[in-house]
Amino acid sequence: MSGITRTTGLLYVALIDTYGVSRFEANLPFTMRNIVRCLGGPVTGALGQRFGPRNVTLIGGVFGSLGIVLCSFAPNVIWITILWGGIHGFGVALGNTLTQVLVAQYFVKHRATATGLAFSGSCLGSFVLPVLMEYMLSQLGLSGAFLVSGAILMHVLPFALLLNEPSWMQRETKAVDQTRVPDLTTSQYVKEYPESKELQNVFTIDFKQRRSFGESDRDQDNMEKNCNSNSFSNENGIRNPIFEDSMTNINEVYSYQGKEENNQQVQNGIPKEEGDKDSSSRHQKQETSVRKALIIILSDPVFHMISLSLGAFAMLIDPVFTVIVDFIRDKGITETAAKYFISALALGDLVGRLGLGWVTDRNYMTVPKFMMMMQMAHGLCFMLLPLIYNLYILFVVTIIFGIITGAALVMFPILIGKYLPTVQSMAIGCMPFFTGLLTLTVPSLIGYFRDEVGSYNGMFFLTGGASVIVGFLWLLEPLLIKLRKKLQKKESAKTTI
Repeated sequence: MSGITRTTGLLYVALIDTYGVSRFEANLPFTMRNIVRCLGGPVTGALGQRFGPRNVTLIGGVFGSLGIVLCSFAPNVIWITILWGGIHGFGVALGNTLTQVLVAQYFVKHRATATGLAFSGSCLGSFVLPVLMEYMLSQLGLSGAFLVSGAILMHVLPFALLLNEPSWMQRETKAVDQTRVPDLTTSQYVKEYPESKELQNVFTIDFKQRRSFGESDRDQDNMEKNCNSNSFSNENGIRNPIFEDSMTNINEVYSYQGKEENNQQVQNGIPKEEGDKDSSSRHQKQETSVRKALIIILSDPVFHMISLSLGAFAMLIDPVFTVIVDFIRDKGITETAAKYFISALALGDLVGRLGLGWVTDRNYMTVPKFMMMMQMAHGLCFMLLPLIYNLYILFVVTIIFGIITGAALVMFPILIGKYLPTVQSMAIGCMPFFTGLLTLTVPSLIGYFRDEVGSYNGMFFLTGGASVIVGFLWLLEPLLIKLRKKLQKKESAKTTI
């Protein structure tokens, strides 16, 4: 699904040539797609928080492919805007958002590397799809290219069926934690004693006190005292050797129950050592209430910082994928050579996603600091592009820009998993909402700078500078953490009252 985005530069030029529209109008379908994809994020997050990623991704695959197929019958750009931007865009929101959550849930130690590897599929598609799209446009025309692209996108459906949440991620809200094993009573244990010993018993212990992980052993001591007081071993009582031999030791019961608890832990796919290590990430109960999840997200200042970073990131990526071919042609480079810059972006993106995750995985740099560096480098590199006219230097800078893009993109789901682990689906869905609002300005920026001013350069300087400023704001991350703790204390105090 993400690979289709890399073909928008070719479709953008094809719309101008086929329908004779302005650059502002030709960019509308792609901007509308980005807006719907971002604004549909909260809906996707709410559905994913409630029904799980697999079901939502399946529905997204249907809408995404249907929107492109219907574009082949569109008579003008307005209909393409509705179908590509609306239906296909909503399908992308549903089908391409929650896979990030699954990767973050399955991997803890090497999360950045795993996320980069999972996201590399769109980069690999970027090598194939632009070449295929160019061939389809020349041989089948714009309508035929839409039809075949929609058919290709339908291959998402069978793979979506394979998406399953980890067994340790709880989705139902219950009074007790679902990772607790069924409690064992003494009477159940006594029944499993050999029949010969059971026949000897003239007194059995039957208590319904239940235990769970982390519970105090205070109740065990009390039970031992109570059992000893009923042993009939006082001087005036009847001393029965057979009875004394058949008494069930309460410590044996707890020893047996402890073994059962450990066995149940392993059966649940959580080894004891792994359960003790990073138990917070292994035993997470996902909040299924949409209202509570929204309150948690919107009251977290770190979430708003992440959303702002994604917005600045999108203001570079969304325009560049759309105008890259036209931008390179304006520098006097042929369209045939300009199309290779799409592959250059994809190559750099792939290297960034696969090659830089180790920096945070091995703790050479914290995720917030790494994000700050990538955000600033992203903006500076973007502002360099208009200043370069040499083909080979421009090609190298484009690859570097792609590397930074891939490395930064991997960090967003990791940041959500780090700061908002219990509402990941909802947070991943809400995160692009602010981005969608910013993306509304992209057609106007493209239309103004290219059609009115006559060059894309001003847009590159403006959005690149904004990215550098947002990168500096990550220096405030410790203050945002303190602010979040204060807000949480106030909220807990209100709840207590």
